[in-house]
Amino acid sequence: MQKKYKCLLFDLDGTLLDTAPQFLNCLNNVLAQNNLSSVTSEFVRNRVSDGVIRLIKDGFKIDEENPQFELLREKMYEEYSKNFLDSKPFAGVEELLKKLEKKRIDWMVVTNKPRKFTRDICQSLNWTVHAKGIISPEDADGQRKPDPATLKVALSKTKHKSSAVIYVGDNWRDIEAAKNCNIDSALALYGYIDKKDASLLKPTSKINQIEDLIKYI
Repeated sequence: MQKKYKCLLFDLDGTLLDTAPQFLNCLNNVLAQNNLSSVTSEFVRNRVSDGVIRLIKDGFKIDEENPQFELLREKMYEEYSKNFLDSKPFAGVEELLKKLEKKRIDWMVVTNKPRKFTRDICQSLNWTVHAKGIISPEDADGQRKPDPATLKVALSKTKHKSSAVIYVGDNWRDIEAAKNCNIDSALALYGYIDKKDASLLKPTSKINQIEDLIKYI
């Protein structure tokens, strides 16, 4: 018998929102500014769930010790601030969130994305009205997944026991954070994770599309 949940927590990029096209544009703009070759959509999709740091490391072939790293990160966020509101939810996301609302099931966004972007995105989609919480690292003293701190903040916003909560994400950090928080996890295979990496993870469950979560509520 399928376990049912009373509270669903969602990662943002690669789980609720398809942000790869915007990050592709940002990275290629910053690469062009530095007279470097552009990268492909696949290059970005395979890395975007690891955030801007990974995109810079692999796009520019440098590490965080490089004196140019912080400047490049600032440039990336500068570019991202121009188009971040263009990202669209994955197919089926809005329908699922409406079903959660109808069934009075708590849901929240728990992301490593900086608050300034997360809040504006969620407000533009009207998610801030319906979500029990929109949680970024700033809400947990800057701690980022796989640290469980942001998930613990989410748990503090619901009356339900942790055994009735599941975290849905598309990255190893999401699965590890859920494990570190002692809650169940669902790996979103439709997101940005590749099949090989997905096969190495051990989430509570895996979903091929967001609609698969309906059987959990």
